Amino acid sequence: MTIKKSRTLLLAENIVLETERLILRPLTLEDAADVFEYVSDEETMEHIFEPHTSLQQTQEFIANYYVSSPLGFYAMEHKEDRKMIGAIEFRINDQTHQGEIGYMLNKNYWRQGLTTEACLAILSLGFDTLLLDKIISGHDTGHDASGNVLKKIGMTFDYIMKDSHQFKGQMVDTTFYVITRETYLANQQA
Repeated sequence: MTIKKSRTLLLAENIVLETERLILRPLTLEDAADVFEYVSDEETMEHIFEPHTSLQQTQEFIANYYVSSPLGFYAMEHKEDRKMIGAIEFRINDQTHQGEIGYMLNKNYWRQGLTTEACLAILSLGFDTLLLDKIISGHDTGHDASGNVLKKIGMTFDYIMKDSHQFKGQMVDTTFYVITRETYLANQQA
């Protein structure tokens, strides 16, 4: 009798993913300088969180957010220059058989299709390996570049959550996109 593996075990077995131009791997404190480069940048962090002001703040962030519970959190390492250029996270809800993608990328690597490439690897993990039913992702309404990434990976508009969170003293709406397992599989056949 074969026992079905849990999604947690499958995620742990896929802690490193590789694409044509990226290695998706766990973040470590050794990534702090590369992470600080983009999390201290106002333009990069415009729709994410307040920019960091010190390397120690970034080290604390990595330790508390990525190192303490690493499953589903990936550093985006650029193969060409071996630089850690961003992060992508993949949260799983086992009860609903759904996943959620979030990401951030150093602005020096924007408009090169790298986030799209990383997201496609996560979709493959979610649908082909974890057998999820649905994957969602959200972005601050008005942040069109992020919405374009989600459309490129086959997601479609789902809904807008009004006043979903506060950022820089303002209430912000979040636009959500979704892709189902059926749509993903159909896109793979096309």
